[in-house]
Amino acid sequence: MKDNKVVLGSCDGHVYCLSLSSGRLQWSLKTAAAVLGNPQISGDTVYIGGSDHQFRAIDLKTGSVLWQYTGMEGPVVSTPVLYKGMVIFGAWDRHLRALDASTGKLIWQWNNGSAVRNYSPASCIPVIWDDVVYIVAPDRFITAIDVRSGTTLWRNNDATVRESIGISADGQYVYGKTMTDTTVAYHTSPSKQPAAWKLNCGFGYEHVPSMLIERDGLVFFGTKNGTVYAIDPQKRERRWAHKIDNSMVNTVRALRAGQIIASTMDGKITLLDMQPAIMHTN
Repeated sequence: MKDNKVVLGSCDGHVYCLSLSSGRLQWSLKTAAAVLGNPQISGDTVYIGGSDHQFRAIDLKTGSVLWQYTGMEGPVVSTPVLYKGMVIFGAWDRHLRALDASTGKLIWQWNNGSAVRNYSPASCIPVIWDDVVYIVAPDRFITAIDVRSGTTLWRNNDATVRESIGISADGQYVYGKTMTDTTVAYHTSPSKQPAAWKLNCGFGYEHVPSMLIERDGLVFFGTKNGTVYAIDPQKRERRWAHKIDNSMVNTVRALRAGQIIASTMDGKITLLDMQPAIMHTN
């Protein structure tokens, strides 16, 4: 969302731009397959990947394609990250890539060395701190990558994190969510790190790539069973858990007014107070 415009991809193979105030269509761009990736907007440029194995930079004002990268063998379903003139994203072809944000030229690509496509870093949204990119993937490793060269700095599977990742507000910790009950934190560092702490949150078996979002001293995330959790990373305790639905919760969004908004896979949207969890609308 920017300049009273909302940009989104659709399963019908289009990227749409709508007016936030009126809901009217501003422009649409047809692609060759479903667009399941989320957009990232910088200035007047929209960056988004699709299931046609292409990644595009689109003019926000006109909807025209500025450049497109076609060197992939799998779809893009996550949100790209912009950092120091690069756009960084994963795809279901085993690779994490960094492209020049202005030209679309490939700067580097990384993979974990496995031929298993299901281990691709495709569902997580990378987090970056001090020139280090952090990702998690279904191989249950957390990986730190040099943002300038794309080389592996370290990998660790001591906590078996999967596809959920986040970063603390001060950039000192990377958060992860395991497949059974536990959230974990690692110090951000170019040298290999063990888990700094682990917290049993009691959410059971879990596999949803919902990012962990820190705001106002709490960390929020959703789960496959329709529950939003809040943990206190300083006290290392679960603050609350609030069930909003029976389907998967997408990455929550923290609002400025002490509220978070959460959506589920069945199309439900819920507004919650951060402290305590009070449902306002659904």
